[in-house]
Amino acid sequence: MRNKVISSLAGAAFGFAASGLAFAADMAVKMPVKAPPPPPAPVPTWTGFYGGIQIGGGWSGDQAVNYSPNDVAAAAVLNGQVFSGSQPVPNGYRIRQSGAVGGVEAGYNWQAGSNWLVGVEADFSWAEWDGKSSGANVIVSFPGGAPLQTTAAEQSTDWYGTVRGRLGWLATPNLLLFGTGGFAYGRVDGSASYVSQIGFAINPGVIIACAANVPCFTGSSSTISTGWTAGGGAEWMLDQHWSVKIEYQFVDLGTETVRIIAAPFSPGMIAPSFNAAFRDSFNVVRLGLNYRF
Repeated sequence: MRNKVISSLAGAAFGFAASGLAFAADMAVKMPVKAPPPPPAPVPTWTGFYGGIQIGGGWSGDQAVNYSPNDVAAAAVLNGQVFSGSQPVPNGYRIRQSGAVGGVEAGYNWQAGSNWLVGVEADFSWAEWDGKSSGANVIVSFPGGAPLQTTAAEQSTDWYGTVRGRLGWLATPNLLLFGTGGFAYGRVDGSASYVSQIGFAINPGVIIACAANVPCFTGSSSTISTGWTAGGGAEWMLDQHWSVKIEYQFVDLGTETVRIIAAPFSPGMIAPSFNAAFRDSFNVVRLGLNYRF
């Protein structure tokens, strides 16, 4: 009897196990759950306001200095008529400026489609460059030797600014190649002088008397000049807010005129004078860092 009970229990257990295995075999196999794909990276856009800083260097070409008289007495000196056989005052020598530049900028871009950009930008830069030069020639046929007469000029640019349009092409979504041009302004300082190695007087000594080896005509000016600028460069977008650029500008602020005056021989007389004229144009290469808002 005991053996029958054990056999019945064993048979029931085996049957239950077999049915469980069959049920498990009939269950559908679940696939592993896949993570959703990451969202696509945002397409960078250049549209918007930005501001930043820039630093670089500037230089000018060899720019001629030209002297012209404002009156008969100055013309007598300038044209070499003071002494028989004298040569005209040295004219046409050149000044070259060079130095560092740095400042701030701000602007707005409009990105048109995927490849084009138009914008406007203004900048202001402090400049640390100047140049000086001089010319000399000999007064011939003068008793006791052949003395020199010398003219000298110095020019410096203290600061400048521009307001420009920009037109760019996106070589890639992050690389902008652009051209730029517009209005320029800046502060230009200039000075000039005339020195003779010998003393002389004109008419005779009533209009002007120049001592030897000291400046006879001197003058300086400081003006805010206006002109134009043009250039181009490349800008690389680091992320949606930051970008770096390299840029070239040519700036032309026109011609500066410095009036150099001789002290009158007596009070109340009109002092003879020259005009010394030279151009103020220069090249700038600079690096910039901008933040887009």
